[in-house]
Amino acid sequence: MKDHDHIVCALHSVNSKTSKPGRKANLPDPDTLSLQVTNLQKTMDAVSLKSSKLNTDAVLFMRSPKNSDQNILDKVMPAGSEIVAGNHDAILIMSIHDRVPWGPSYVTRSSQHALLASQTLQDFCDTIPCVSNNLPMEAGMPQGNDSVIVIESLAYGSGGHAEKLFEHLKRLGKKESESISKAPSSLQGTKFSSLTLRLNEPYWLVHRGNCEHFVVIDQIRLLHPSDPRSGYPLKLQITPALLDLCRACGKIPAVWSIVGDVRLGESPCVLCGPCWKSMGDPEDEEIVVLPLPDYKYE
Repeated sequence: MKDHDHIVCALHSVNSKTSKPGRKANLPDPDTLSLQVTNLQKTMDAVSLKSSKLNTDAVLFMRSPKNSDQNILDKVMPAGSEIVAGNHDAILIMSIHDRVPWGPSYVTRSSQHALLASQTLQDFCDTIPCVSNNLPMEAGMPQGNDSVIVIESLAYGSGGHAEKLFEHLKRLGKKESESISKAPSSLQGTKFSSLTLRLNEPYWLVHRGNCEHFVVIDQIRLLHPSDPRSGYPLKLQITPALLDLCRACGKIPAVWSIVGDVRLGESPCVLCGPCWKSMGDPEDEEIVVLPLPDYKYE
């Protein structure tokens, strides 16, 4: 494990834009490795699966050593479904990655899930915890969780999302429109067992209008006797959402969005409950006070 951590650190150092110029990666010397580690490495190198090879392109979706993920769950959260897994059913461990606000070229893991190969892409899209799920629906907008996911250059969509994607690609030009084609089946009619998937390959997903994620498959394996037999999809890890702090005190998460109040200096302005209470009732009747979404992950 220590040698593996050194290799991962070296890969991060080579691909990091902030690394000092001229700094060499400190890869472990093969002559100093123990015999057990060398034999294990030879066994892993002999695996014929291309997706099992560690390459520099996977660094963006690879957790650095000693990086423990925050998790709001104290135990595995089942979906409550009555689907019973068979003895020979496969299980997929899938991670959701999001762009970080302070650096759009970086991603971070937001959640991790376990699904059965007999479940559909729609089952997966419905279980994704996302802050956009808590946004209020505007009048005239279609109800439901319309999504589109691109897997191996095939776009699987629900509602009008797939059509809108191809309209956008058509406007970009011929080359972009030919790189992705429409899948022969929908999200509801596509089971994971019918797909060709690659480990550690980021697949693009968009839902709720323009909320995008990257889906990475970490594991594909048979069920272990210790795995649950029902309740899939399972939520294994959820990173807590980053809440906006109050613009007045800067210490407490905001719960109100104030629009049109000249006393605050900006509009909209997000405030916590105590700060908004201390401001007193506004005299202008055109001021709009809206509650911020209460993020829930059930």
